[in-house]
Parts: sequence; C-alpha cells; structure tokens
Amino acid sequence: MPVCEGCGTRSDELHIQRRAERLRLAQKYRPASVRVLFLDSGPPPRAEDYFYSPAADRTSRSTASRIYFDELIKTMGTVPGIEKSEETALLEFSRRGNFLIYAVECPFEDLADPLGALRRTAPTVIKRVQDDINPSYVIPLSKPTQELIRLFGMVGLGDRLVLDRGGPFVDPHLDDPNKQAAAGSAYGARIQKVLSALP
Repeated sequence: MPVCEGCGTRSDELHIQRRAERLRLAQKYRPASVRVLFLDSGPPPRAEDYFYSPAADRTSRSTASRIYFDELIKTMGTVPGIEKSEETALLEFSRRGNFLIYAVECPFEDLADPLGALRRTAPTVIKRVQDDINPSYVIPLSKPTQELIRLFGMVGLGDRLVLDRGGPFVDPHLDDPNKQAAAGSAYGARIQKVLSALP
C-alpha cells in the first residue's frame, strides 16, 4: 500500500484520491496572496462537510459542519445562508486573502494515531506556511494545533500568530448550536474583531 503524503500512513487508493480531491477544491479558492491563514488540525471525514465544498442545499452538511463554515465566514463580518450562498461566501473569503489549511490533510477519524500524524507532518506544515504560503497572520483552530504554536515561534513566525488567550481558537460545541450560544463559545465574531484591529 502507498504512503499518503497528507498523513504519513499506509493507505489505499480511495484514501489518496479523497485527499487529492480536497486539495483540488482548496486550490480553487486559494488567494494569490494570503493575508490570514486559518490552520486547523484535520478535515472532516464526510466529503459533504469539507469547508471548500460549497453546498447548494445546506442540509447536506452536518450541524457541526454548518456551524464551522458559518464561524469562518463570520470572521469577515457576514453570515452565509442569510446574506449569501456558500459559493459566494467562499469566493469573498478568498478575495479578502483568507485561506484554510489542515496540519494533517486527512480526517483524524481515519487515523490510528492522529496526534502522532500531526507531529510527523508538523515540519512539513511549518515549511509550507513559511516558504509557500507566507501569510501575514496565522490563526490556529482546534486543540491539536496547540502542538504547532511553539514550532511557529522557533522558526521566527511567532509574531504572525493570532491566538486566543495564548492558544488556538477552540469551539467545544460545534455540533450543538444551542450549547454554543449558551456558552458563548463561537469564535467567528471574536476573530473578526481581532482581525479588524490588525493592519
């Protein structure tokens, strides 16, 4: 079995094809110059839930995926589904210089040791951010990306990190909008406020 370049594990052809499709979709929306790079740990397991796979009918996305999509779009001060379609929102997200990548390019749920995969891919991710993407700002999302924050500092990119109380932005209630609202854990508006104050 071939080794997947996205997670470093031995994988079948279907696994590798799914990664290639995710990369193709993301590339379609990659800005020529990235101002804000959102860095998450890994993509969702369902293709319909992938951020860069715009849904014509939003009911095809899981609840967590809809909330996640909306929170990232809220970082621009708008809400999809109310003001615009997902396709329009993604195009605007790109035009504003925003881009989302994953530290591990394969779903954590597919991996026997997801944190081990993240540690293996960390040097490649840091190099990609530093040499290929070169964003003005990097916003880590989700708990596992805490592992990467120290590495960004070691390669001289620490001043580009936008953090939430010293760590990544985390929403523990992505699958429950009622709990999310009650806990005030949604991060889209908080990130938008921080970004609006940056040059």
